[in-house]
Amino acid sequence: MRKKNVLLCGLIAVLLSGCNTSGGRDGSGVHQGGENVQMRVSNLLPPGQSGHVSVDGQAVGTLTGNPADFGDHIDDQRLMYWNSEFKDGRFQDITDRQPDYEPREGVRIYLDEFGVPAVHAESVEDVWFGAGYIMAVQRLFLMDGVRRQAKGTLAELTGPSAVPDDVQARTLTYTEAEYQAMFDGLSEAAQQAAIGYRDGVNQRIGEVTLNPVLLPAEFVLLTTLPQRFSLSDIMAAGVLMTRQVASDGSYEMKTVEALKALQEMHGKARARDILQDILWIDDPKAAVTIPASEGTFTNMGTPANQREAAFNALADFVETLPAELAEGPGTGDYPEPAGLPILKQTVANPAAEAAQNVIEYMRGLHGGSYMAIVTREKSANGMPLLINGPQLGYGYPSLLVELEVHGGGVHARGATVPGLPVIGIGYNERVAWGVTTGYSKTIDSFIEDTSVGDGPNQYLHNGEVKTMDCREETVNYREAPQGVPILPPLFSETFEVCRTVHGPVVARSEDGNYARSVQYAMWKREVDTIEGIIGWQQARNYNEFKAAMEKVTWNENTMMIDADGNAAYFHPGLHPRRAPGTDLRFPSRGTGEHDHLGFLSFAETPQVLNPQQGYVTNWNNKPAIGWGENVGGDASTRPAGPIQRNVNWEQQLAAADKISFEDLIEMDKLSGRLDVRAAPWLPLISAAHQAGVLEPAEAALAEILLAWDQLHYNPAIDIEDEEARDRPAETIFDVFVDAVREMMLQDLLPPSYYRHMSIVGSHEYDASPLDNLVLKALNPGISGIPLRLDYLQGKSVNQWIQDGLAEARTRLEAEYGSADPEDFRRIHHRDDVCSLSGIIGPCLTMPHQDRGSWNEIIGFERVD
Repeated sequence: MRKKNVLLCGLIAVLLSGCNTSGGRDGSGVHQGGENVQMRVSNLLPPGQSGHVSVDGQAVGTLTGNPADFGDHIDDQRLMYWNSEFKDGRFQDITDRQPDYEPREGVRIYLDEFGVPAVHAESVEDVWFGAGYIMAVQRLFLMDGVRRQAKGTLAELTGPSAVPDDVQARTLTYTEAEYQAMFDGLSEAAQQAAIGYRDGVNQRIGEVTLNPVLLPAEFVLLTTLPQRFSLSDIMAAGVLMTRQVASDGSYEMKTVEALKALQEMHGKARARDILQDILWIDDPKAAVTIPASEGTFTNMGTPANQREAAFNALADFVETLPAELAEGPGTGDYPEPAGLPILKQTVANPAAEAAQNVIEYMRGLHGGSYMAIVTREKSANGMPLLINGPQLGYGYPSLLVELEVHGGGVHARGATVPGLPVIGIGYNERVAWGVTTGYSKTIDSFIEDTSVGDGPNQYLHNGEVKTMDCREETVNYREAPQGVPILPPLFSETFEVCRTVHGPVVARSEDGNYARSVQYAMWKREVDTIEGIIGWQQARNYNEFKAAMEKVTWNENTMMIDADGNAAYFHPGLHPRRAPGTDLRFPSRGTGEHDHLGFLSFAETPQVLNPQQGYVTNWNNKPAIGWGENVGGDASTRPAGPIQRNVNWEQQLAAADKISFEDLIEMDKLSGRLDVRAAPWLPLISAAHQAGVLEPAEAALAEILLAWDQLHYNPAIDIEDEEARDRPAETIFDVFVDAVREMMLQDLLPPSYYRHMSIVGSHEYDASPLDNLVLKALNPGISGIPLRLDYLQGKSVNQWIQDGLAEARTRLEAEYGSADPEDFRRIHHRDDVCSLSGIIGPCLTMPHQDRGSWNEIIGFERVD
């Protein structure tokens, strides 16, 4: 493997000094540069910076129906975003300006025209005090929700319906003593940042408690007040975010369930062939970020020539496991307290609906996102470029918030999550960085043998009977008659939490013979990532940024550019060095032979510096050839195939000779509207059409598709018209793809597994694992892994195209009541843009675009 140094890539910027094209490289390939460089930064945070809705704002907004009337800076970036516009994202110029807030002496906060705060102070503690204060001004209810989800206290706000969520959180996370140990292990600078942030939040909580006019309306609706933040709340929020958006795994029991169902339908041998065709491990033709010419990397412990045997050995083991190991208290499968009414979304009372919406929002936290870097060699102006589009869903407000800080040796601006004292995505004076969720498997399930010993909490490990580490936890909750939370949290539920040497026990078999535990690679090291991000905020060049990168424990793809002209990519974090005999698709034996063998070194993780092709791009795809991704099979955890949404970026970047800042703006717009499935399907349709095998009606549909611009989005769409329609081509194509997939695979798979493996989530026009399988069956050359079975059912490829178009025509004629393809015009799907509670603040829809929910483009420019 050729090892290359790498760097992280980022987001917004301001004037910097840094690189010139006359600078050379040192012996490691790092650009060393001159001076006279500035940053150009454009960004946008839809629908707006603020999430604060007062009682008065709720009344006015409800009366007028205008989203902007709910409060300042709640809705002033929404229409800009859907029109693909950007705002200036550079550091604010505060010359001759008076602060908008001075929460304590020495802390000054300035708001720009979009409400983005710039905090100025001298010390680390003071600057983060200001950050905590202004985040509580703008995002207090969201901050409180994140804290409660993290600590397992959501039921104290919303009532008994959240008790299963709180039980899960307590099972999987840490005690107060463990959170304190995390804090004690931080550097002095990180501790000061956390202390300052906590104190700033608490000052604002004190103000809103004394002055109800300042209180967010959600607290009024739920008849409660925000509680003071603790340092452990901040530690827990950090754990939550790294767990939710920067680690993945523990879905192996889904594969076990599928294997059993397939074997009932097809017998053992055929079932295992089908499963491996659907859940492959390492396709050498998969869409990856790092070109194979720059290096290959692996996180799989079983050598390639032993993987078939390992798969079969584990399949023999897991097919005997009880189904109840899939779910338990550690997965959220815990009963609501007996005798209490079940909270339902259909309850008419606004407080009940708000409580349920808060629970559903917190359950749905997840990561996505795309980014790309362009090297100075491929850049139109000879300086590197970066674009990042985190995808964390739309809402009033977004999960991300924009923040600028100056003080304590830090000058940075970018995006963060309310509750965390860092700029997680952003830039400083000389370096910019961006992130996307890595989705590598860093959480593994282990099956513990609990048939030994004298009680249910003993298990066999390395030939010894060991006793689990168990404790009692108590979840408090409010009563909620008819779903409406009332009174303080006077009720409680006590339960047992146990851990093995591998980690928390999440489920047990009814017969008492097995337990399933989950091992987190980051276990008790989640907040170490704070130290790495602090280093990013202060880094002056690639080498300093790379040194900070080595401290990061989360799995967030990271790209960076610097003022010296470097551009780099990392797939970082703690990645287990797995034992031979393991398979990423199945749970491992907990008896010792499959225990992890430490971690991969930083040098063994995928990374590239100044890639020779002039760019790299990532949209949560496989980082490099040889790397085994998570293979749960849904929209976020899928086997990597040749057709994946990142191809939209890859093809645009590869086709361009030179790339400018303006080019990235256009590419961002186009990537969110292209149907990635079109490129591999249209040549097959063309071949069938040219062969003359299509019937006249189907040939007419093919001609519409072959003239199509491959956009799933009507360029002439009225973004505010909820009945706005797409054109015939994208309407026909979507139905055609579904039809072929269903005809080829639906009867072959268990219904629940067919649905599961067809999921694409919020990436509505991405290719699912089954879409990739269909295309591999029709065009084997697109994959580097031969299929084990023939899925064509004796028909030619051209016949599949004819039959697919015919079935699509039948469905479309029935839906639109016409045989004229011009009438085949679907209503374009719209995304909900609503508040955390769904009651307080605006709630509307906007046309779906597969773009970041916070977009930023950064480029360096020479100054004469």
